[in-house]
Amino acid sequence: MALHKDEAIVLFKRAYGESDKIIRLFTLKSGKIAAIAKGGSKSQKRFMNTLEPFNHINVEYFEKQEKGMVRLENADIVETNCGIETSLKKACTAGFFTELVDRLTKERERHDELFQILKEVLQQVKRTELTYMEILYYHLKILETLGFMPNFTDCVYCGNKMDEEDKVYFSSQRGGILCASCSSSLPHKTYQAGVIEKVLSFRKQGREIEDPKTYRFFEREVQDIMEGFMSYHLDVEFKSYRLLKNFVLK
Repeated sequence: MALHKDEAIVLFKRAYGESDKIIRLFTLKSGKIAAIAKGGSKSQKRFMNTLEPFNHINVEYFEKQEKGMVRLENADIVETNCGIETSLKKACTAGFFTELVDRLTKERERHDELFQILKEVLQQVKRTELTYMEILYYHLKILETLGFMPNFTDCVYCGNKMDEEDKVYFSSQRGGILCASCSSSLPHKTYQAGVIEKVLSFRKQGREIEDPKTYRFFEREVQDIMEGFMSYHLDVEFKSYRLLKNFVLK
């Protein structure tokens, strides 16, 4: 068995048997991997406090032919999750992003940029409670990095370019906007002119909307767009998002 050294972010852990732990890690060099930590529930030397979700750690593990579950040998803290536990909103936000990465990535596919995005957003969550717009910014950034970004530029059915004022029809099933002609025969929802274009400009510039009334309206519209897209197009439902929405996004 080969010994590998890497850095990783802990996505998930659960107890296995009396003393072991099953861990999912998002590593820099190998992407997502599943690992077993023998004695992980009892070891004070190798794993004490290192295998908690959201921790950034250095790991050493053995594996057989780059497949199956690896055996975690050692883990050392780079940066703990300290700060995330201070509020429900922080915990739900961190959980949403780790679940997003976990559910949308395949085993052992390296994503250097995604690793850096996840590390950055978890650092931000530790420092402050993110607004919905900040959550949206990182959400879109992750979707774009993985190639799952909704199409907000062209009609997803006929391919025609569309002006800002025409971007009012969004099809969750098709994964993007529709022109007026195509929308007449395809299922969609209609949004106020300018909302979809604001999503695009926000993704590029990351600027908050200053007016509270405009902010709340935009937030509700975009939540509806993104929830429909994630549910229908990616066929993924996130438990952490339900908590995030119920407790902090209303």
